[in-house]
Amino acid sequence: MSWIVPVPLLSLLTAKQLEQMVCGMPEISVEVLKKVVRYREVDEQHQLVQWFWHTLEEFSNEERVLFMRFVSGRSRLPANTADISQRFQIMKVDRPYDSLPTSQTCFFQLRLPPYSSQLVMAERLRYAINNCRSIDMDNYMLSRNVDNAEGSDTDY
Repeated sequence: MSWIVPVPLLSLLTAKQLEQMVCGMPEISVEVLKKVVRYREVDEQHQLVQWFWHTLEEFSNEERVLFMRFVSGRSRLPANTADISQRFQIMKVDRPYDSLPTSQTCFFQLRLPPYSSQLVMAERLRYAINNCRSIDMDNYMLSRNVDNAEGSDTDY
């Protein structure tokens, strides 16, 4: 912990502030995602993009956490927008109508096929975020940090 936050500063923070510094914000903000998005093969005025943002805004925070895991492998955004090292990408892909969306967690990328309606998009997105959980960067980083700590003689 001392390599993340210097020990003398710990007493200046509340538990909630420390959690947010280390883990990020528990609430997934659609507005933050909009600030760091990059569009590929589509622009922000496209119906597909409008439906996507409307759908994400309608999701509960629990669903937005699942969405974050689906597109990034992580369950939280950093507390500071400047700490988002990779821009969120929305890419329109040429696949059959109403197919499931896909993602590339390494690139923080959501790949959306065309949809016949926002309702269908929301259904497909919900299915994907609830059933496609093969990447979990939170647990990967946790186990990586434990492995690094075991090989270290640093006192905490």
